[in-house]
Amino acid sequence: MTPTDPSGARLEPVDRASYLRLHDELGTEPVAEAAVALNITRTWAHSPGLMTAQAPLQHYLMFGSALSPRIREVATIRIGWRCSAPYEVHQHLRFGREAGLTDAELAALLREDAAGAVGFSDADRAAIRVADDLFAHQTLTEDTWALLCEQLEPAARLDLLSLVGRYWTVSVVTNALRVQPEAGGPPVVDGAPSQYGNLR
Repeated sequence: MTPTDPSGARLEPVDRASYLRLHDELGTEPVAEAAVALNITRTWAHSPGLMTAQAPLQHYLMFGSALSPRIREVATIRIGWRCSAPYEVHQHLRFGREAGLTDAELAALLREDAAGAVGFSDADRAAIRVADDLFAHQTLTEDTWALLCEQLEPAARLDLLSLVGRYWTVSVVTNALRVQPEAGGPPVVDGAPSQYGNLR
């Protein structure tokens, strides 16, 4: 697997100085240096209105949501994998580690039968099944909904559905634009399937 198409990005990220200047011109909140370093962050800047409009949702899902960081990353990695989105998966494998996921758990998320893998909690399985159902059917089966109701309160259920939709969008955008990985390449995950399963 190569993380992205070898022909390169279809839309190059704006350079760091231009990105920061745009933020100053728009009068938006300061952005973390770690975010500025990401190619996807600076790619959104080609559409300043979109960049500004999506920022509050992104901030809420990352920092204000009713979901735990672990469940957030389980669902995000899973929908990225389902969408065959290497850039998105590679970014969130790092975030998943920060959220406490082990290499065995990360590797399992990159396999077809992830929901049955040893080690996941019922809440983890609910997040996996939500991502799988939404990708396959654009809705939830009754069994998945029942499991979701057992594991998460209403606010968290709604946040999880919205999170999967958000990162589905990010996944298809990064695929279509062939957003390239940052220097250093994808993280090494012990036990991950060869070429990260169905990733391009």
